[in-house]
Amino acid sequence: MTLRRRVLVLSVGILAASLLLVAVWLRGAVETPRMEAERDRVLRTWNAAARLLVVDASLLQRPADAAVDLGGLFGVRVTLVDEGGRVLGDSGVPRGDVTGMENHGGRPEIQAAWAGRMELVERPSPTQGIPTLYAAGIVQVEGAGPLVLRVASPLEELRGPLDGAPRVLLALGVGGLIALGIVVASGGIDGPLRRSVTELEEGVAGATAGDVDALPPMDPLAPELAGLGAGVQRLLDEVRSRTREVARERDELLSIVDSIAEGVVALTEDARILRMNRAAVELLEITRPAPFAPIGTLVRHPQLRDHLEEAVVLPLPPREFAVGERNLLVSPHLLDAGGAVVTFLDVTELRRMEKIRRDFVANASHEMKTPLTAMRGFAETLLEGDPPEALRREFLGSIRTNSVRLQNLVDDLLDLSRLEAGAWPVQEEEVELADAAGEVWEELMQARRDTGIDFRIEGDAVALADGQALHQVFRNLMDNALRFTPDDGSIQVRILPRGPEVEVAVTDSGAGIPSSALPRIFERFYRVDPGRDRVAGGTGLGLAIVRHLVQSMGGEVTAESELGDGTTIRFTLPRVEGG
Repeated sequence: MTLRRRVLVLSVGILAASLLLVAVWLRGAVETPRMEAERDRVLRTWNAAARLLVVDASLLQRPADAAVDLGGLFGVRVTLVDEGGRVLGDSGVPRGDVTGMENHGGRPEIQAAWAGRMELVERPSPTQGIPTLYAAGIVQVEGAGPLVLRVASPLEELRGPLDGAPRVLLALGVGGLIALGIVVASGGIDGPLRRSVTELEEGVAGATAGDVDALPPMDPLAPELAGLGAGVQRLLDEVRSRTREVARERDELLSIVDSIAEGVVALTEDARILRMNRAAVELLEITRPAPFAPIGTLVRHPQLRDHLEEAVVLPLPPREFAVGERNLLVSPHLLDAGGAVVTFLDVTELRRMEKIRRDFVANASHEMKTPLTAMRGFAETLLEGDPPEALRREFLGSIRTNSVRLQNLVDDLLDLSRLEAGAWPVQEEEVELADAAGEVWEELMQARRDTGIDFRIEGDAVALADGQALHQVFRNLMDNALRFTPDDGSIQVRILPRGPEVEVAVTDSGAGIPSSALPRIFERFYRVDPGRDRVAGGTGLGLAIVRHLVQSMGGEVTAESELGDGTTIRFTLPRVEGG
């Protein structure tokens, strides 16, 4: 026997004797750390499985298949149990069929889980009849009720070799030497496997924490883990896809809510702001609030603040509030899950139009009532008696005057109605402004040849305007000027080109307008001196018609006046180049 062989035999003998002597010590020394390692592995496995369920809630749509898939993924027995102890899925039964399994509500680890504790329980499995290590805990998944996830690992394989250690230790020694030689020769075969398991575990932990790109590439993994890694990769790809879809739908919904004109505020059950769109920020005149800021600290209006705080607990009807210069219709809606959604509709313009309508009806009725009353009185007087011829002619003249006044009022109302409804189409053409103003003055003078008013037109330009509308603008402005200018006064029309526009100013030397009344003279039926205007025959609609006509032709109209120093009405029109 060669020296090498003798050394090998002696080494094997010494190794076998040593193993036999330490058999008892080996059992105690090895079993405890292996059990601790197994407990740690079971806990890590439970955590990883629970994270996968939370990340992909759709797995619980078929709990029986979910238990089988998780058991195959982690190499342990996985059981899913509801609050009543009924087994929803178990990877340890053939084909995952749990219909014949007994109620697990009495299992100690299940009871501990529902009590809020996670305990590692070591006991024989009633189903499989072998020593098993159990870990169970509650998993709360969005869209599903709470359930217990239990992970079980059999201890038979862990303890079996230690029970027969004294009998097989010699064989293990020989096998160990052979394995040692193989490991030394090959450089180790379990190192890559351990590294792959560690990388895969770290990747899954990172993915469950929210980093779906944490999974390592599949190519460098050990071949034994390629299938598992591919399965986890598919699962994470699905999670990534669904996460992107949910994020896209959320962004679309937020964009829609932000783009609507109606203000929307979502409140929590304790009246804190969960979400607020741009319209609500503008209507309430507040800055963008921090998440979950109390609504009471942002809204300054006391009644509105109280209404919003009550809206999260009481079903309140819609109510209108005056916030600054706005009228807001506030409509709260309670949510089944707690809190409320409150909408804010700006009805300021609606209320303004309602006021205009009321004022219009009142003013129109008043303006029509005056001539109608006068006409009726004169007519009744004529019917009841036989007045002298001079008085009869006076009454008939008054009836005619009031009927003409009523006809002018109706015509002006119809014109104003067409203008506001957009039923007056603008026919643009090139108009010589000086000629248009002169024609209107000639028409007015045919009915008033006895006037001594000094009338002048200064300047000229060609404007792009509607000839008929411009004629009515000049007629209304000059008629107003004639009505309030004395016979020895003056009326002047100045035409001045200003870049792309032309400015027309109609100035009279009449009584003028108080500065407090200037902002309102373009309103319908507004009169600075109602008694004098009615005597003069005005309808109170002329300047309102002028404003609409000028604006429809693309211009603007303004007024300047001082009491006792005349009035100037200016308006602009688009200018024709070279004119």
